[in-house]
Amino acid sequence: MLPLTLCTMPFDPPGGWNALLSAAARQPFAAIFDSALPGELATHSFVSFAPTMLLQCTGQAAIWQRGNSGSRLEGSPLDVFERVERFTHQECPLRDAPDTAGFYGGWAGLLGFDLRCFIEDLPPPRPDGPLFPDLQAAFYAWTISLDHTTGACELRLLDGAPGGPADIAHLAADLTELLAREHSPVECGKPGEAQAITTHDSWLRGVEAIKRYIYEGDIYQANLTRMVHRPGQVDPVGLYMSLREHNPAPFGGFLDCGQGRHVLSSSPERFVSVREGVIETRPIKGTRGRSDDPALDARLRDELLASEKDRAELTMIVDLERNDLGRVCKPGSVRVPSLLHVETYARVHHLEATVRGELNDDTTPAAYIRATFPGGSISGAPKKRALEIIHELEPVRRGPYTGSMFWLTPDGRFESNILIRTLLSEPTGASYHVGCGIVADSDPAQEWQETLDKAAALESAIGKYA
Repeated sequence: MLPLTLCTMPFDPPGGWNALLSAAARQPFAAIFDSALPGELATHSFVSFAPTMLLQCTGQAAIWQRGNSGSRLEGSPLDVFERVERFTHQECPLRDAPDTAGFYGGWAGLLGFDLRCFIEDLPPPRPDGPLFPDLQAAFYAWTISLDHTTGACELRLLDGAPGGPADIAHLAADLTELLAREHSPVECGKPGEAQAITTHDSWLRGVEAIKRYIYEGDIYQANLTRMVHRPGQVDPVGLYMSLREHNPAPFGGFLDCGQGRHVLSSSPERFVSVREGVIETRPIKGTRGRSDDPALDARLRDELLASEKDRAELTMIVDLERNDLGRVCKPGSVRVPSLLHVETYARVHHLEATVRGELNDDTTPAAYIRATFPGGSISGAPKKRALEIIHELEPVRRGPYTGSMFWLTPDGRFESNILIRTLLSEPTGASYHVGCGIVADSDPAQEWQETLDKAAALESAIGKYA
């Protein structure tokens, strides 16, 4: 049993940070947590690739690779991840908890939306739609961080990680050489015309169906989404660089899932964060598109804050999130420090809230993921019935969309987003979903417009890339 020790040193990325992102994203199983719109919650970005261990779960089957060896495991994805994470922690405990900010190495990956089927008793995923792992978790022995407050880059190495580099200076030299090479973009044609999997009329029928369920007392609200496909081979890295430029966001990211599959996200929404035993979630509900006219933009922001519908919608989700956190938190510790506030992003205004609690002692990451996943803002309330209705009305699986990208350090820090404003790149082309929450007084035409507002940033990124 070898304890892990964190080593750090300044790192000067060849060509600057954007060049580093573009080069690193072309490396195997790259994981990028990208605060392209930094702020109070998103002060650092992190880049890792070439993990020393990789776990991919699809259904009840999992493949765990350690270096050149691999094994097959069986069980629900979160159960398998819990076993692997516990084994790794016992094999390589951390010597001392570092005081460095954010991610410094450890597990990072994907929680696909269809993990819901292994948390609740729900129908299996639909056969059509994006084909990604239900769970991917890779162990990264090192990461490169960017502090957005100072502009400083730092290389961080977990010395002693199995299969990891043994010397941080040699690692820095190797990375500098690799990242300085010319990395040619993938030769691709332009993406094909947008193909809406859900038509306008079928979307409106779906909204009306949810409203009937609300009137009949099944649910209070549900999140309805639709998928758009752009056929043709695309360069995921070029598309991601366009996305982060045209829709910068605090919880963006890029993840290589192997076999030509990539997640490209410009998410504004935190799912779950854990620091020193305190768990926090920040649901989003309510959207207004932005205007180039400052006066009109301010009116749209004020209109969102004053909207009784949007305020009620967010309040319902806050109640759901309080209940979810209450399942794994100490009695009486769950609080709502911020109930209704507006955050402004590149393309939209959002209404947001913060819910926080103190975790019960010895609560594992798998346990608090089970208690909270998928997020209430992208499912509905009550959650289980809303998920059943979503399965009934949405014709294709969501895949990574409305799931989460996450990282987890050896001392128990956890950070995750909700994968909205997200493009999925596969060998057959690029796709995305957009959606919104439906409540009793939802106007179907207005809800359709909200999906168009959310799609605008994604289409802009595709258009500029093409």
